[in-house]
Amino acid sequence: MSEEPSGDAESRRSPPSEAFAALSSPLRVDILRELSAQQRQLGDDSLGFADLRRRVDVEDSGRFRYHLKQLQDTFVQKTDAGYRLTHAGHRVIAAILAGTFTGDQSLGPVELDSECPECHRPAVATYEDGRCLVSCANDHTLFTWSVPPNATASLDLPGLIDLAELLALQAVEQALAGVCPECFDPVSSQIRTAEAARPAFQGDCESCGAQIAGPVDLCLLVDPEVAAFCHRHGHSPQDDHVWESPFVRDDAELVVLDDDPVQIEYTLTLDGESLSGEISENGHITVHRTGSTEGQSDAP
Repeated sequence: MSEEPSGDAESRRSPPSEAFAALSSPLRVDILRELSAQQRQLGDDSLGFADLRRRVDVEDSGRFRYHLKQLQDTFVQKTDAGYRLTHAGHRVIAAILAGTFTGDQSLGPVELDSECPECHRPAVATYEDGRCLVSCANDHTLFTWSVPPNATASLDLPGLIDLAELLALQAVEQALAGVCPECFDPVSSQIRTAEAARPAFQGDCESCGAQIAGPVDLCLLVDPEVAAFCHRHGHSPQDDHVWESPFVRDDAELVVLDDDPVQIEYTLTLDGESLSGEISENGHITVHRTGSTEGQSDAP
């Protein structure tokens, strides 16, 4: 049972333009930084007025109080113990620290130890404007996903691609569970069969506009039974790139049984053992049968 927000709560919400205008002063960003550091370093999420002012290094108490007031209710909450970040405050300072709004890194191109499954040319990675892209000389897009710029400080380009693949699989898993990986509101997912040669998965969030998209292979890779089957035969997301999965090779067969509603049958054969099942219109996986292709009886 859920509770709808009251009219009073709605009236206290600031328009987005006013909320982000509160971040226009470097001093206010410094306040958020210090409150964030307090929680990370000491595990205590509150700071008193005097301690917070001393950390931000502002002598004029009235000036500091004015700027702190601009952050209150939206990004900072006043409590009996002092001041602490709200959920919005945590999210916005995390984005600032990660360089989401201000980072400007470009890396690559770098050839990866991989090849395009379509033309067998080397897979080439680049990173620009917060986006990892893997393609080949024939402009086949193999993979793309966003990664915050701060990750470039500790990872080389191949490492960034590995991180981006992990984030992509986690996002697909959340979307299949009906949860937006960005804002955690409900997400609707579907399988599209008409726009591309291979069926594609898409999750859409009406709240924040996030879109999670990729080949239907990703739905199979995050399914526990399918992942266990692949791992048993030496294939896993930890060891293989997503564009190297068995589902893009001759090991697997995808058959579209119906377009409305979408119903897809898959069969994957590895080392003489087969796995088969169906993919529903929203990307959910069922496993019907596993067995040997060498005349042994099927296992339930």
